[in-house]
Amino acid sequence: MAAQEEKSRLLIVEDDADIRELLKHFMKEFVDEIVEAENGSAALQYVKAQEFDTILSDIEMPQMNGLKFLAYVRSLGHMTPFVVLTAHGDHTRALEALSLGAFDFITKDSKRKVVIESVCSALKIGREMKASKNDAVRSNHLKKLYADMSKSSELRLRKIIEDMSS
Repeated sequence: MAAQEEKSRLLIVEDDADIRELLKHFMKEFVDEIVEAENGSAALQYVKAQEFDTILSDIEMPQMNGLKFLAYVRSLGHMTPFVVLTAHGDHTRALEALSLGAFDFITKDSKRKVVIESVCSALKIGREMKASKNDAVRSNHLKKLYADMSKSSELRLRKIIEDMSS
């Protein structure tokens, strides 16, 4: 009998219950399991106990903000793709998240399609990274691809900031 494929898993970290529910609604047909947390501290308990393919996290939250959460996840050695949510115009914080190794950023006022595309891209990379853990060559290739995609997101954001300044 062939090995059963693992379920895809997404962690949504957002302090606003309505936004968290909306994000869950957007993503439910693209992921097998969605776990929710209202801040970075609560999310850390999930990250320590289980593996996720992608984390979608707000930046501004009480107790532990998204940047501290991302830094802590990275300090644990987890390379889980991270998509950060920012308030419209909060480009400085988004740049900080990308420099910490976030995969992408989206604003809270993004269209459904943008949210789905970003998170699905991160899910794909996350699943491939998880599947290639025991293949050093493939794993290194995927880590480089992840870094390149993160850099591309950073360049896109810098262009947005530049255009706004002109």
